[in-house]
Amino acid sequence: MDELVEKAKKGDAEAYTQLMLSIRNDLYKICKTRIISDDEIEDIIQETMIKTFKQLKKLRDVSKFKSWIISILINNCNMQYRTKQKVRLYESNCNYETYIENRQASDNIDMIDSDIDFYLLISKLNYEERIIVILHYAENFTFKEISKILRINENTVKTRLYRAKEKLKYICKGEIEIG
Repeated sequence: MDELVEKAKKGDAEAYTQLMLSIRNDLYKICKTRIISDDEIEDIIQETMIKTFKQLKKLRDVSKFKSWIISILINNCNMQYRTKQKVRLYESNCNYETYIENRQASDNIDMIDSDIDFYLLISKLNYEERIIVILHYAENFTFKEISKILRINENTVKTRLYRAKEKLKYICKGEIEIG
Protein backbone atom coordinates (compact mmCIF):
# COMPACT_ATOMS: atom_id res chain seq x y z
CA MET A 1 0.00 0.00 0.00
CA ASP A 2 2.87 2.37 0.82
CA GLU A 3 4.16 2.12 -2.75
CA LEU A 4 0.75 3.10 -4.13
CA VAL A 5 0.58 6.03 -1.72
CA GLU A 6 4.02 7.23 -2.86
CA LYS A 7 2.95 7.04 -6.51
CA ALA A 8 -0.33 8.81 -5.75
CA LYS A 9 1.54 11.56 -3.87
CA LYS A 10 3.45 12.20 -7.09
CA GLY A 11 0.16 12.71 -8.94
CA ASP A 12 -0.41 9.20 -10.33
CA ALA A 13 -4.22 9.06 -10.58
CA GLU A 14 -4.19 5.34 -11.49
CA ALA A 15 -2.27 4.50 -8.31
CA TYR A 16 -4.72 6.57 -6.28
CA THR A 17 -7.65 4.75 -7.89
CA GLN A 18 -6.11 1.37 -7.01
CA LEU A 19 -5.50 2.60 -3.48
CA MET A 20 -9.12 3.69 -3.08
CA LEU A 21 -10.44 0.42 -4.49
CA SER A 22 -8.35 -1.50 -1.96
CA ILE A 23 -9.87 0.34 1.05
CA ARG A 24 -13.34 1.19 -0.27
CA ASN A 25 -15.12 -1.56 1.69
CA ASP A 26 -13.42 -0.41 4.90
CA LEU A 27 -14.53 3.18 4.28
CA TYR A 28 -18.08 1.98 3.64
CA LYS A 29 -18.25 -0.04 6.87
CA ILE A 30 -16.93 2.86 8.93
CA CYS A 31 -19.28 5.36 7.32
CA LYS A 32 -22.22 2.99 7.82
CA THR A 33 -21.78 3.26 11.59
CA ARG A 34 -22.91 6.89 11.42
CA ILE A 35 -24.98 7.29 8.26
CA ILE A 36 -27.93 5.14 7.18
CA SER A 37 -28.55 6.23 3.61
CA ASP A 38 -26.39 4.43 1.06
CA ASP A 39 -26.65 7.44 -1.25
CA GLU A 40 -25.30 9.73 1.46
CA ILE A 41 -22.55 7.21 2.25
CA GLU A 42 -21.51 7.17 -1.40
CA ASP A 43 -21.44 10.99 -1.44
CA ILE A 44 -19.34 11.13 1.75
CA ILE A 45 -16.88 8.52 0.48
CA GLN A 46 -16.55 10.34 -2.84
CA GLU A 47 -16.06 13.68 -1.07
CA THR A 48 -13.43 12.08 1.17
CA MET A 49 -11.61 10.62 -1.82
CA ILE A 50 -11.55 13.98 -3.61
CA LYS A 51 -10.42 15.82 -0.50
CA THR A 52 -7.64 13.34 0.25
CA PHE A 53 -6.43 13.30 -3.35
CA LYS A 54 -6.10 17.10 -3.28
CA GLN A 55 -4.28 17.05 0.09
CA LEU A 56 -2.25 13.87 -0.38
CA LYS A 57 1.00 15.76 -0.93
CA LYS A 58 0.70 17.09 2.63
CA LEU A 59 0.78 13.56 4.10
CA ARG A 60 4.22 13.17 5.67
CA ASP A 61 4.21 9.49 6.65
CA VAL A 62 2.80 7.22 3.92
CA SER A 63 2.38 4.37 6.42
CA LYS A 64 -0.28 6.50 8.17
CA PHE A 65 -2.39 6.87 5.01
CA LYS A 66 -5.23 4.60 6.11
CA SER A 67 -5.66 6.19 9.52
CA TRP A 68 -5.39 9.64 7.87
CA ILE A 69 -8.15 8.94 5.35
CA ILE A 70 -10.36 7.31 8.01
CA SER A 71 -9.97 10.40 10.17
CA ILE A 72 -11.09 12.60 7.27
CA LEU A 73 -13.97 10.21 6.53
CA ILE A 74 -15.17 10.31 10.14
CA ASN A 75 -15.02 14.11 10.13
CA ASN A 76 -17.07 14.18 6.91
CA CYS A 77 -19.60 11.76 8.41
CA ASN A 78 -19.93 13.85 11.55
CA MET A 79 -20.33 17.03 9.52
CA GLN A 80 -23.04 15.39 7.41
CA TYR A 81 -24.74 14.08 10.55
CA ARG A 82 -24.76 17.50 12.20
CA THR A 83 -25.98 19.40 9.15
CA LYS A 84 -28.72 16.91 8.36
CA GLN A 85 -30.72 16.49 11.55
CA LYS A 86 -32.99 14.00 9.79
CA VAL A 87 -30.20 11.41 9.55
CA ARG A 88 -30.65 8.80 12.25
CA LEU A 89 -28.03 6.57 13.85
CA TYR A 90 -27.50 3.18 12.28
CA GLU A 91 -30.29 0.86 13.38
CA SER A 92 -30.64 -2.87 13.35
CA ASN A 93 -32.65 -2.74 10.10
CA CYS A 94 -29.51 -2.10 8.05
CA ASN A 95 -29.56 -2.93 4.37
CA TYR A 96 -27.81 -6.31 4.34
CA GLU A 97 -28.20 -6.75 0.58
CA THR A 98 -26.19 -3.60 -0.08
CA TYR A 99 -23.61 -4.63 2.47
CA ILE A 100 -23.22 -8.04 0.85
CA GLU A 101 -22.92 -6.45 -2.62
CA ASN A 102 -20.08 -4.31 -1.31
CA ARG A 103 -18.15 -7.34 -0.08
CA GLN A 104 -15.39 -8.66 -2.31
CA ALA A 105 -16.42 -11.56 -4.53
CA SER A 106 -13.83 -13.81 -2.90
CA ASP A 107 -15.57 -13.71 0.48
CA ASN A 108 -17.38 -16.89 1.36
CA ILE A 109 -20.91 -17.02 2.72
CA ASP A 110 -19.78 -17.93 6.26
CA MET A 111 -17.69 -14.76 6.45
CA ILE A 112 -20.64 -12.68 5.21
CA ASP A 113 -22.95 -14.30 7.78
CA SER A 114 -20.51 -13.63 10.61
CA ASP A 115 -20.12 -10.01 9.48
CA ILE A 116 -23.90 -9.59 9.40
CA ASP A 117 -24.10 -11.05 12.91
CA PHE A 118 -21.33 -8.70 14.04
CA TYR A 119 -22.99 -5.60 12.61
CA LEU A 120 -26.41 -6.60 13.92
CA LEU A 121 -24.89 -7.16 17.35
CA ILE A 122 -23.08 -3.81 17.51
CA SER A 123 -26.08 -1.89 16.16
CA LYS A 124 -27.37 -1.61 19.76
CA LEU A 125 -24.27 0.31 20.83
CA ASN A 126 -24.16 4.09 20.68
CA TYR A 127 -22.13 5.73 17.93
CA GLU A 128 -19.04 6.42 20.06
CA GLU A 129 -18.84 2.81 21.18
CA ARG A 130 -19.72 1.40 17.76
CA ILE A 131 -17.01 3.33 15.87
CA ILE A 132 -14.35 2.23 18.38
CA VAL A 133 -15.44 -1.41 18.12
CA ILE A 134 -15.26 -1.21 14.31
CA LEU A 135 -11.86 0.48 14.30
CA HIS A 136 -10.40 -1.90 16.89
CA TYR A 137 -11.86 -5.26 15.91
CA ALA A 138 -12.72 -4.90 12.21
CA GLU A 139 -9.87 -2.59 11.16
CA ASN A 140 -7.28 -3.73 13.74
CA PHE A 141 -6.22 -0.26 14.85
CA THR A 142 -4.45 0.09 18.20
CA PHE A 143 -5.83 2.21 21.03
CA LYS A 144 -3.24 4.85 20.26
CA GLU A 145 -4.18 4.97 16.56
CA ILE A 146 -7.88 5.15 17.38
CA SER A 147 -7.27 8.01 19.80
CA LYS A 148 -5.48 9.93 17.03
CA ILE A 149 -8.16 9.17 14.44
CA LEU A 150 -11.01 10.23 16.73
CA ARG A 151 -9.00 12.96 18.46
CA ILE A 152 -9.83 11.69 21.93
CA ASN A 153 -7.73 10.51 24.86
CA GLU A 154 -6.39 6.95 24.65
CA ASN A 155 -7.96 6.13 28.04
CA THR A 156 -11.32 7.31 26.70
CA VAL A 157 -10.94 4.84 23.84
CA LYS A 158 -10.21 2.02 26.32
CA THR A 159 -13.14 2.99 28.53
CA ARG A 160 -15.60 3.14 25.64
CA LEU A 161 -14.40 -0.20 24.31
CA TYR A 162 -14.77 -1.74 27.77
CA ARG A 163 -18.32 -0.37 28.10
CA ALA A 164 -19.17 -1.62 24.62
CA LYS A 165 -17.93 -5.10 25.45
CA GLU A 166 -19.97 -5.09 28.68
CA LYS A 167 -23.12 -4.10 26.76
CA LEU A 168 -22.41 -6.82 24.19
CA LYS A 169 -22.15 -9.39 27.00
CA TYR A 170 -25.64 -8.40 28.21
CA ILE A 171 -26.97 -8.59 24.67
CA CYS A 172 -25.48 -12.06 24.17
CA LYS A 173 -26.97 -13.23 27.48
CA GLY A 174 -30.37 -12.03 26.27
CA GLU A 175 -30.66 -9.32 28.90
CA ILE A 176 -30.92 -6.66 26.18
CA GLU A 177 -33.05 -7.43 23.12
CA ILE A 178 -31.77 -7.02 19.58
CA GLY A 179 -34.19 -5.48 17.11
